[in-house]
Amino acid sequence: LTAVAAAFVPEIMGVGYDTVNQTLLGEFGLLLLCCIAVVKIVVTGISIGLGMPSGLVGPILFIGATVGGVFGLIAEWIMPETASSAGFYAMLGMGAMMGSALQAPLAALLALLELTQNPNIIMPGMLIIVVSSMVASEVFKQQSIFLSILKEQGLDYHNSPVIQALRRVSVGAIMTRQFSPTKRHIVYEEAKEILRQEPKWILINNSDGKPVSLLPTVDLAHYLEENEQELVEGEEHPIKERILIDLFEIPAQRKDIASLYFQATLQETLDRFTETKTEALYVERTSAPTVSRVLGIVTRAEVENYYQYKRK
Repeated sequence: LTAVAAAFVPEIMGVGYDTVNQTLLGEFGLLLLCCIAVVKIVVTGISIGLGMPSGLVGPILFIGATVGGVFGLIAEWIMPETASSAGFYAMLGMGAMMGSALQAPLAALLALLELTQNPNIIMPGMLIIVVSSMVASEVFKQQSIFLSILKEQGLDYHNSPVIQALRRVSVGAIMTRQFSPTKRHIVYEEAKEILRQEPKWILINNSDGKPVSLLPTVDLAHYLEENEQELVEGEEHPIKERILIDLFEIPAQRKDIASLYFQATLQETLDRFTETKTEALYVERTSAPTVSRVLGIVTRAEVENYYQYKRK
């Protein structure tokens, strides 16, 4: 993509310092500067969006200089007697682009001062950098480009002691292994067998064997106690005529459930809860592309209790 674009606009190639210098000196025309700026924005956005290991500061200064140069040429055309040189506007464009894209206004202002070695640029530089940074953060709700890239890669830049503690603990440390997997419809004898195992949770699977819901064992015990006579009478009939217990229909506080891989940390577990908006996760380990085994259950309350304990 870069090669195709460079075939028509070769000024976008390389680090771009030569193009920036020519822009500061006002050697480009308005149409050419517009083409250079647009093509550089597109090529840079595509490269970064595809995850290419490319730099950011260089393209930011390049784009800022060319766009600023465009406004400088327009200002010279509209107000030839009062407008400053195109190079001055190009320099301000570099600071504005750096301040808004990096969300680092002070660094952008210091960069302007170092590049020009002229304290007179501080006031116009402050004006344009603050305005551009505020527009990016408040109007378009954009973070620094570095934070945006980390977020897209699923990385968390927060570094509080609690977050560090959650990252060091595996979900296997707090998950419960006291669960019993079963299908949705069971008979009285199967229900009693589940209760004899004394699990904390009953993991309900669909016809394909995939977990779809989580049922507290105590709710099943209450249901059997209240309907024992009816269910026991059903045991006297042949298998086909026995009364089936629908675990999706009995009164219970069932929880929606989603999967979580066994190597996850507690920080990743919290992120998974936020992503799936569920109250519980089943922890599974995949031994083959189509073979996985459920190892345990973790609820949001358990993670939050650990989180609150670490905060104290």
